[in-house]
This record gives sequence, structure tokens and C-alpha cells, in this order.
Amino acid sequence: MPKTHRYREIVLLPLLLILGMVAWTTLHHLPRNQLDDWSYLTSLPAPLVLQAQKEGELISPGAWADILALRSTLPGTCAPLIAQLKGGRKFARLNWAGIAKSEAKTVAYRRTLLLKHPVFQIGAYTFPVHGRYWYEDTFGAGREGGKRRHEGTDVFGSEGTPIVSVCSGKVEQLGWNRLGGERVGVRGDDGNYYYYAHLQKISSGLRRGEKVDRGETLGTMGHTGDALTTPDHLHFGIEIPDGQWINPYQFLRVWEANS
Repeated sequence: MPKTHRYREIVLLPLLLILGMVAWTTLHHLPRNQLDDWSYLTSLPAPLVLQAQKEGELISPGAWADILALRSTLPGTCAPLIAQLKGGRKFARLNWAGIAKSEAKTVAYRRTLLLKHPVFQIGAYTFPVHGRYWYEDTFGAGREGGKRRHEGTDVFGSEGTPIVSVCSGKVEQLGWNRLGGERVGVRGDDGNYYYYAHLQKISSGLRRGEKVDRGETLGTMGHTGDALTTPDHLHFGIEIPDGQWINPYQFLRVWEANS
């Protein structure tokens, strides 16, 4: 082989590998700013969200997102802007006098996020347990002596309590695994993966690849998998498209109030 050809291969091969890695990363991971977006959404306290929903219902559909973006970004100075909304002025025509441009941009961006990922939109999601239950925020707690972290919220109740899909989507995983026991995984229409684990049994009508509706029964609460020695509960998890598990606790509190 001529030296020029060997030189081209030496130069081009690493370049092609780098381009391939960049392409793979683009296809399989969210840009960093989108990961930060979910950090914002999971940080919103349920009482603040519910307040914005209540105020928004008196204005217009979607106004909850306007109010929530304002209250979460400008807690001490948003009253005049919210008064404008309640007076009938649209978000795009708000008078931002006295508000820094950077803060106004942040409000507008967060409003876009709330509308793009409508986890707080009334009627879009429901609580996953139908019956008596209790739960608290244990996301990130140590498991197996600190070898791994808890990547969801445990909702405790009685064995046999119905478990339902929080949103519409398609069944992606079904059946037994070591940690989750009898589990169902639903790819929501919003692109997120919703994980329901430790079920006593799975609804007989479920099939992989088939659609499920919001509120459709997926199975019943149990203690299968690594929950064999624990009280009956549902392990509920949310995985965003890049493979990162996010804390569902504040979402659950809002869905509970909306259900």
C-alpha cells in the first residue's frame, strides 16, 4: 500500500471514531441543559404548583404555567405581573418594567419547559395507587449497604391494592426481574419510562408493545423481588430518555391532589 494511503488511514480512522462517538452521544443522551431542565421541574414544591394551578384555572387554560414560572423565579417581585395576567393580559404582552432582562428570559424559558413537559398539567397524569396508602421522599437513599441508591418513591399500602398507569403510553417491559420482582414498564406518550415494581401480580390483559391509557390497571401491590421481607409497597420510578432516573416525589404529590 502506498505511504500516502497509509497516512490517510492513520489520520482518518481516529477522526471517524470521534465523529461516531459524537453521533452516538447525540442520539442517546440529552444535552446538558435539558438535564438541568428536569432538575428545575423536580425541584418545584407541590404546594407552589397547586397554588399556580388554582390561580390559573380562574384565568385561562395554560395560565398555570405562566404563574408557576413567575412564582418560582421571581417570588418577591412577581405580584404586579400576575395581576396583569388576572386582568386579562397575555403572557407575551406583559409589562416587565423593573425586572432584569435576564430574569425575564428565565421566566419565559421555564414557562416553555412547563408546557413542553406537562407533568403538572391538570388531567394529564394520575396517582399510581388506587386505595389507602402512604409515602415519603426517599429518593437517593442507600440500598444494599450503600452499594446502590434508591431511584424512585415507595408507596406503601395493602397487598392487592390496584396499581394504575399514571399516564398514557405503551407497555415496554413486563414480568419478573431480580430487584423489581413482578414489574411493568410503560413508555409514556411524553417519552419518559415509568417503572412499577414489586407487584403481587400483573394484569392478565397487558402485552408488550400495546397501548395503555392513563388510569388503566397494571396490576396489584405486593412485595416481590428484593422487597420479599418488606411491607407491601409499589416502587415507582421515572427514567427520562437519557437513562437518568429522576425524583418523582413532588410529581406524585401533585398528581395525588389532582386525582
